[in-house]
Amino acid sequence: MKKVFITGGLGFIGYHLSDFLLNKGIEVVGIDGKVEERRKAEYEMKEMMLLRNANYKQINSRIEEASLDHLSKDCDTIFHLSSPKITNMKQGSKMIENSLNCTRSVVEVSKGKVLVHLSSTEVFGTRYGSITERTPHHPHSNVGKLKSAEEHILLNRKSDIVKILRLPLVYGPWQPSHHVFQHYFLHHKLPLNYEEEGINAHFDAVYVKDVCESIYQAALRREQSETFNLTSGREGEWQRGVEWCIGDSIDSHGEKKLMCGISNKQCASKLGFTNITSIEEGLHQQRLHTEKMIAFDPSIYLT
Repeated sequence: MKKVFITGGLGFIGYHLSDFLLNKGIEVVGIDGKVEERRKAEYEMKEMMLLRNANYKQINSRIEEASLDHLSKDCDTIFHLSSPKITNMKQGSKMIENSLNCTRSVVEVSKGKVLVHLSSTEVFGTRYGSITERTPHHPHSNVGKLKSAEEHILLNRKSDIVKILRLPLVYGPWQPSHHVFQHYFLHHKLPLNYEEEGINAHFDAVYVKDVCESIYQAALRREQSETFNLTSGREGEWQRGVEWCIGDSIDSHGEKKLMCGISNKQCASKLGFTNITSIEEGLHQQRLHTEKMIAFDPSIYLT
């Protein structure tokens, strides 16, 4: 892996992955449309930090407006991380279709390269028992429906090498403010209906820097297409995170919800995804980063 192309390069995971790969001496071309005006200060901060490395190139453009073939032609790997934040049902259908068109465009320029795509465990919907990579999709949320449709597009490309990583909740420095952990650090209270996030994520959570390591390891496996469910391997990890934030226990409104577990056998055996950051240490780092950024420039976290 010598040069890569990352969509959503200034996003939460995109920024961390860019930094991770640059530290390994890999050239990175990141594209980001900077679509949220209120995040202007955040985009500027991330771009300034990445551009300190001569191996980084930033493309300020939406995917649908860019010449992807030209921008990615010298890259051996494409990481497709770009994904819209779907906030309501009215916008949902249109945003999903636009995102699917972007995914189709990325797939078209990935011939001869390894394509790594980030999906979500929300493709499984609400379930009981154990979930594996072969568990059928049954999405309920807009995110789950989008990711399920994207996976269908990707898996139809039989001749290409595609790596799909399904993620639960991802947390850490720069986590978007609408997520429960970051909302608490900014407002010192839990958001209304905060449990919905835990249910959608199957009450699991993984640290962003651990996720970047697994993405990198998946991309190095260049022989065939594969799908991985990333998981902490610890039941109720998300709930423990909420309890750490507030310093108290919470009522899960039905312990059966925690009986749904996502198997980590594949990601542990093939990606070495076992020695992951504890929820306490990860949230400690996220809180310290949030306090540091607010002290430096309060506009970074306009909500």
